Amino acid sequence: MLIRYSEWKKPTDGAYAFQLRAVGSGQAGGFSPALPGAGLRRDIREVAREVLTEGEAERFERQVHRWQGPEDVVGDAGEKPYAGQQLTFEESPWGDALTMDELDAVLRGHVRVMRSPSGQTDYVLRDHHMLDVALYHYRTTGELPRALFHADRHSDWCKDSFLEARVPPQAATWWKLFEGLKRPEGSAPVLTEEDIFFTTAKAEPTAKMTGRDVGFSTLVPWFVDTSALHWRQVLERPGVVQADWVSLDLDYFQPAPQLRLSGGLLRDVRFHGMMARARVRVFVLSPQFTNGGDKVDPWEVQGSLHSSLRLLNLLRQLPGNVRRVP
Repeated sequence: MLIRYSEWKKPTDGAYAFQLRAVGSGQAGGFSPALPGAGLRRDIREVAREVLTEGEAERFERQVHRWQGPEDVVGDAGEKPYAGQQLTFEESPWGDALTMDELDAVLRGHVRVMRSPSGQTDYVLRDHHMLDVALYHYRTTGELPRALFHADRHSDWCKDSFLEARVPPQAATWWKLFEGLKRPEGSAPVLTEEDIFFTTAKAEPTAKMTGRDVGFSTLVPWFVDTSALHWRQVLERPGVVQADWVSLDLDYFQPAPQLRLSGGLLRDVRFHGMMARARVRVFVLSPQFTNGGDKVDPWEVQGSLHSSLRLLNLLRQLPGNVRRVP
């Protein structure tokens, strides 16, 4: 069916627009934010029904796909404990360092949520499902992001035509999809594409890396200067260091050739300040991608989980013992 140009809507204003409820029990259809108790797990599908307006959560489930987890076979029984979708958020005590057992729980699809005494919230994810994080954080605090710093080997952005042609995976398209998540006041986007500051780097493949590269993994919106995506250049842009949300994908720093490209960010005092001030910090394991490559077959954990754990704990404790560079 042909559609007149005057009648065409961006997908994020049409099929991929999802309206949030207002905060406040006095508001029509509103809700009251509440912090869950320690150890409580919530299914993100239930949370979505509580913060999206009538019928929107069901439509969100139909329109946006969540990845399955890594298909590693663990133990003699041949079980695949990581293969399920990432659906639960678990409130956990604040701590500087995670253990391997706690990392394993994240690999099994349980997002780890930790709240500091100062009000900062850390989310540790297996898969990069940022809309799920936004929905959960809104349900528990009533807060939404104003700007987001996004360090990743993959942009997680797509063109409108991609949304129009298929059900998109949230992990690979959330930068675009954020414009479809609408604030209760005036239905403005929670974040526009311009509110997300992306930095990336991609090391040359080596014989030790797994997977293969694909050209579209770092697609960006038209207004982004693709020659200025190095972390130094991005930090110099107006408003970046004031971002109240930070998203760090561990595949931006792994394997070792990646760290040689991106490791300077860990020593930059501007980044340390951003990490200290951020209201929300999201750390994504992306275990299939931490040994290089954009397309991985088989769909299993790559690289070293012990290295990922050390990196995760380092990132959360910055500056720690890292040598600072002004």
